Amino acid sequence: MIDIEIMDLPEIAVIGKEGLCTAEHNVVRELWADAEAHFQEIAPLGQLNPDGLFAGFWGAMSDVSRSFLPWSDGFSRGLYLAGLQVNPAAVPPPGWQKWTLPARRWLVADVPPGQYGEVFTEVLERVIPSKGLRLSGAVCDFTEPITGRNRLFFPVEEI
Repeated sequence: MIDIEIMDLPEIAVIGKEGLCTAEHNVVRELWADAEAHFQEIAPLGQLNPDGLFAGFWGAMSDVSRSFLPWSDGFSRGLYLAGLQVNPAAVPPPGWQKWTLPARRWLVADVPPGQYGEVFTEVLERVIPSKGLRLSGAVCDFTEPITGRNRLFFPVEEI
């Protein structure tokens, strides 16, 4: 059973390392390694929760036009930004990119370790349609800093 919730969120600003993923070359791990190796460059820009911890780490995704539409080629081709949620006015340092994810309604699913693909497919094929919704943009990954909890954020709208 997948833990699901639906939430409406305002725009979310993320500064990170950007790359193009394809079926032939998925650069996600490389981007996270690069972001982690230079994290001190963006840490001061991170948005903090009231408890003083970072708001979150995003694997933000977009189609190649940067319109935040779903990836193409069966969800295997698109842009990925491995980064830190930042204050909206933050300016990225050289070598970093800033994306502002649009305000949206998100269907959010917990991802148990090793079950990313299963959760992704189950939510797309079964959960979203069963709720009378459709995918309205690119899916994003999210990690909570305090717990390490991984979640998938599916932008949705009513059919």
